[in-house]
Amino acid sequence: MKRRYRFERDPSRQFMGRVIMKWGGGLISDKSTLCTAYADRISALAKCVGKLVSKGHEVIVVHGAGSFGHLRAREYKLSEGDIPGFDQEDAVILVRKDMDHLHEIVLASLNTMDTFSHAPRDFVKNTGAKFTGDLDRFLRPGVHITFGDVVDCDPPLNFGILSGDDLMLRLSVELPDVTHVIFAMGDTPGLMTTPGADGELIPIWRVDDQFSGQHEHGIDVTGGIFLKTERAAAISQHVEHVWFVDGLHTERILEIVENGYTYGTRISNS
Repeated sequence: MKRRYRFERDPSRQFMGRVIMKWGGGLISDKSTLCTAYADRISALAKCVGKLVSKGHEVIVVHGAGSFGHLRAREYKLSEGDIPGFDQEDAVILVRKDMDHLHEIVLASLNTMDTFSHAPRDFVKNTGAKFTGDLDRFLRPGVHITFGDVVDCDPPLNFGILSGDDLMLRLSVELPDVTHVIFAMGDTPGLMTTPGADGELIPIWRVDDQFSGQHEHGIDVTGGIFLKTERAAAISQHVEHVWFVDGLHTERILEIVENGYTYGTRISNS
């Protein structure tokens, strides 16, 4: 059940609904090079958020980890939790530090707006779609930013990786007034029929449809594109507009919100 919206908004600004955006780790960072952000891409995405805010939308940004989280997390098997006899304590601290670095870059790009930062380790316990954590903190008017993170877990795991895609699911179905959920990816217009240059865009994807995806086992420590589609399909049961788009073309994000269509893949529940 969706919660009631309990905070007062600026009466001079008409509320147009809540937009939840995922900035993929491969979009905002070079996933092959440790802790390397694409500052120009982040700046363009931030300007897009500013335009949405100016039109009366509340915005939540969930950003991926990319090269700031996945490379070290994979090396130390942090997604598997606390492995007996394997020293992972320093790695947990280091990955969190790296994620804070990327988060600060994202926050800085949005510094002209009223922003609220939410590191999952501060309010989430356990991983996966059934994590526990109070999401009411995202209801206050403004731009909210969170990210995939190393969070505490119940024993015997003790810690694990919370995917930003699981955050997208819970925020999208539990917060009120969500009108659009947009997964902004890097260097692909959406879901494709086949990999490579011969692939064609799938303009509308339904749960039973086929698509081509490749999980980067050498980099990604969460579920990659397959987890994204699974979570997007679940979100589409609650939100009308759920899209995968190429985040290099931020105008496509605006077209979705303003016109209801763009060049990308719309996730359909029918």
